[in-house]
Amino acid sequence: MGTERRLWRQRLLILVPLLASLVASCHWGDAGRPGVEAVRLVWPSPPDQARVEWVSAFGGAADLGIKPSLWSRLATLVGGADDPEIVRPTGVAVDARRIAVADPGAARVQLYDLTAQKAHSLTSCDASKFAEPVAVAFLGQRLFVADAARGRIDSFDADGECVGGWDLEKGARPAGLAADATRSRLYVSDSGKHQVLVFDPQGALQLRFGERGAAPGEFNFPTWMAVDAGGTLYVTDGLNFRVQRFDPDGRCLGVFGQQGDGSGELARPKGIGVDAAGHVYLVDALFDAVQLFDGDGRYLMVFGGRGHDPGQFWLPSGLAVDGDRIYVVDTYNQRVQIFRSLGGAS
Repeated sequence: MGTERRLWRQRLLILVPLLASLVASCHWGDAGRPGVEAVRLVWPSPPDQARVEWVSAFGGAADLGIKPSLWSRLATLVGGADDPEIVRPTGVAVDARRIAVADPGAARVQLYDLTAQKAHSLTSCDASKFAEPVAVAFLGQRLFVADAARGRIDSFDADGECVGGWDLEKGARPAGLAADATRSRLYVSDSGKHQVLVFDPQGALQLRFGERGAAPGEFNFPTWMAVDAGGTLYVTDGLNFRVQRFDPDGRCLGVFGQQGDGSGELARPKGIGVDAAGHVYLVDALFDAVQLFDGDGRYLMVFGGRGHDPGQFWLPSGLAVDGDRIYVVDTYNQRVQIFRSLGGAS
């Protein structure tokens, strides 16, 4: 009996502090998380009228208010902290209730359901593991994932369950995705063959356009893409250091941007998004900033900067726009930062 009592006493000495920590963490909520509510950053700086405001950043489910289970917390306290949920993200997609983050650094996609308060870590589809998931897009209830190394597009339902996918042609290397909900089509940028492919949600090829070159309508490593409210497709033409606009039939409507280090010039263009007012947001990874243009490519302003603090970036990549929110993938800071458009950019 004496031995059993000693064992129970030892167990209590371990469990009581753990349970106390769990209870305390339940009461603390987000209050201990640095810099989410306390700092207000705007661009341009006063006294100019503010056009863009920093909102928050997240590196995992907890930062979005999605709480792990009691047993998950206990396991973390006993075994030590887990690896960060986001390791080396490149792509982001947002719909009314979900956020998806493509993370080739962890060979997975993080799917956060803000309504159901659930997080899914997607690592494979049809028993085929992801190798380099670089881009994501929502089309209706479906989530599409582009895997660059496998040359494949996979899709998932609203609950994160695999519903199939398709392989691209040999030599293809998908780099970006964009969804046109009005026409129920998925755009895939193929940096391996310097073209854009257009599929229906079942994977049937509807259209392809582009080839390698520098003339309007030609590409030199196309990557990220976005579709505006009218169906115009914007494509980041990476090593041509420009953005091209296309109509739904693949006809080039215009080109803007050139290589350089001045305002409105591009050094390493990446993620792109378009808001309801037609403003184009374009990531430049070399400058660690986001440049803002009007729909015709006229430079308006810039926000961000190099560093690790809120509103600063370290080699950013993907970008998504949802309403007045701008989501920027801050790749080597292992997070996604959220900004708000305050309107009236000029």
